Amino acid sequence: MTKRIILILPILFFLNCSVQAKRAVQTGKYSYIKWTQLEVAWLSVTKGIHHFFVGSELILNPDSTFKYKTCGNLMTGYWKCKNDSLLLLAKTNRWRSDSLNKYGYHGKWPKVPANPFVLVNKVKYLELIETFDNGEKGIQRLKFTVP
Repeated sequence: MTKRIILILPILFFLNCSVQAKRAVQTGKYSYIKWTQLEVAWLSVTKGIHHFFVGSELILNPDSTFKYKTCGNLMTGYWKCKNDSLLLLAKTNRWRSDSLNKYGYHGKWPKVPANPFVLVNKVKYLELIETFDNGEKGIQRLKFTVP
């Protein structure tokens, strides 16, 4: 009997740790944080960031799926935690506007990103710094709002 308990305890410990690691980021709704003029000036000068996203919303579901809404796009896919970061692996990406989905924007439709979005967990918020094809950078911060 004691041998069985000794064998079962490490398994239970490992399962408990893996569940806790996955939940390092809380599931629920995250909304954007409004930028102050001082933050915009500071990040522009110190980090070369000139694009500041607003109006974004991220919903993390307990089944590891997500819905990410920006001012122009709706993305869905899967999320996972890795160290202090949250990885968003997009599976779909479409316009929020039905007419753009039907006709495109100058004949173009949004592509599903090949690489995951990496949001760094800064304790009080999640931060995404994105580098565009032209080399410019954009940033957004999302705070937890609804479980």
